[in-house]
Amino acid sequence: MALFMDGPACTVDDLTAHDSGLLDTALTEGIDVAKKIQLAVEEMTPELQIWLDRRRYYGAPVWQPVLKMQQVVVTPALRRWQQMLALTLFYRDAYFSHLVDRYQAKWQAYAQLTTEARERFVDTGLAIAQLPVPQAGLPVLGSAAGPQPGGTYYASVSWLNIQGLEGQASPAASLTVSDGNVMTVVPGADYPGGNWNVYAGTSLDGMYLQNPEPLGAGDMWSFVPGAVTSGQLLSAGQNSDFVIPLIRTSLRG
Repeated sequence: MALFMDGPACTVDDLTAHDSGLLDTALTEGIDVAKKIQLAVEEMTPELQIWLDRRRYYGAPVWQPVLKMQQVVVTPALRRWQQMLALTLFYRDAYFSHLVDRYQAKWQAYAQLTTEARERFVDTGLAIAQLPVPQAGLPVLGSAAGPQPGGTYYASVSWLNIQGLEGQASPAASLTVSDGNVMTVVPGADYPGGNWNVYAGTSLDGMYLQNPEPLGAGDMWSFVPGAVTSGQLLSAGQNSDFVIPLIRTSLRG
């Protein structure tokens, strides 16, 4: 599972799965759906931080380390809350643009679903990773001479912590190479050092783990098309190590 601080836990496609008319409304009213998703993240962050802070006052031994936002793991309940909140913010904006009744009805319906989703999240608790591994940034792709046919190839990388736990894989990068060359992959500028994995393939839905052992600082991976055609797909991130119960707070917004 991804970490909350990796970025939005939902996409525009996730929202359109709930509301098929979303993009038409966005076009008509000039609303940026991605910005509403980001706004939902920003509204949720302070409330999550309150729960982390309150843990120090409600039963947690004083010797336990202070938990940080970087440790929060996205669960299905947290993702659902973010989706419903983003839809609420979207239709609230749409309604106040022209005071259209149908937008108000959707705004109110999604506001109720947001409340229900938040309550469900509170019931399930806050998932925490003891040693969080952030999502990697885009890898740097290049080419080198090699006896391979050319083509367009895709690659992604992920970081590993000292326990070998893997973070969420980076967004995919692509490169078109000419005949007689192979694609090379190295970590991006955000590489923190330590071990890393590389996923690559000839399509976005066919990117498999390429390295049999973790790669380290200074390593470069050369992708040979067809060498790995099955196995582990892109890492979705690490699982939580424990869940903390939540103290209910009032919902803002």
